[in-house]
Amino acid sequence: MHPRCTPEQRQRGASTLLVALVLMTALTIVTLSVARTQLAEQRMANNHHWHTRLFLLADSGLAKGSQLLEESFHDLNWHSDPERDNGVARMMLAEDMSDINTELVFKRKDPSATFVLVQTASGHKDGSGLSARVSQLVRPLSVLSPLGESAPPLVVNCLEPTTAPLDVRPINADLDQAGDAVWLNRDQQCPPMPGVDTHRGSITKRALSADLWSTMFSITRGAFAAMAQEQIDLPVHERTYRVAQGDDLTAGRWGQSIGTPRHPVVLYFPAEAGCPGFGPGVQICGVVFIDADCNNPIASQTFELHGSLMINGNLNAADTPLRLNHIQVVDDRQTRLRFPILRNIAVPGSWSDF
Repeated sequence: MHPRCTPEQRQRGASTLLVALVLMTALTIVTLSVARTQLAEQRMANNHHWHTRLFLLADSGLAKGSQLLEESFHDLNWHSDPERDNGVARMMLAEDMSDINTELVFKRKDPSATFVLVQTASGHKDGSGLSARVSQLVRPLSVLSPLGESAPPLVVNCLEPTTAPLDVRPINADLDQAGDAVWLNRDQQCPPMPGVDTHRGSITKRALSADLWSTMFSITRGAFAAMAQEQIDLPVHERTYRVAQGDDLTAGRWGQSIGTPRHPVVLYFPAEAGCPGFGPGVQICGVVFIDADCNNPIASQTFELHGSLMINGNLNAADTPLRLNHIQVVDDRQTRLRFPILRNIAVPGSWSDF
């Protein structure tokens, strides 16, 4: 026979079972809590990993956007956005990743805007909503400075009185909001200029430095000469940068018509070449920069320029029939001189991660 348990023994057994159950319950709760914490930490780590990855891809897309602005700024497919009153160009970047989308967006206020906002957004395709976005405001720069891009048809220290009609058509010529027709150096005491037809444009005195090149161009003369040398073997119609050499002139005169409204040129006459003359019927689209005073007539017959004539000195037009027009006169879509983008300058303080 088995001995019977006394009431005291039964009470101790019940107490032991209760303690064991409490301990097991507490252990289960602690285990579940630890597991839950580990799961949350794993999710946080996974989200952090994805955010870092997406941010790096978005940042890489920003660099690609800046490169695209340099290589094909004028070829971007811009669309108007009436709600925001600006121009937008969008494209998807191929990342060779099936689980990530990266969109690159360019924004500018209007076609003549000097600044472009570059935005990239990378997102995870799993529906989690994880994404990273970066943006940067940049200033695309060509050979011309921002001031040079908006130059009027004539930029000169002083213009001597002329006996022949000097026809200068600025942007929006003959309209009430016509722009500047001539810029003069305000540090020079210039005589009055009768005989200049500015077509409602203004003759404005500006703070032009003693060296006009440094005001109108974003690169040095040496850098420009190197760029022109790189293009010397290209067909004439494909060259954008020209430095006039001795054999380019016939009896001191330039006789070629160069440039088009869609492919303007920069023609530079260095100081050692002096101020040239231009042959009969010559037409140039772009910028002509003369690094010397022009004390003698620069043409015996009509010389026509669409763009800007910049003279690092004075101009004595005398009886020269000059027709100087803003580039808009031949292409009403152009509000400034446009040349290939050489580089982008990031606007300080405009970078953001949003």
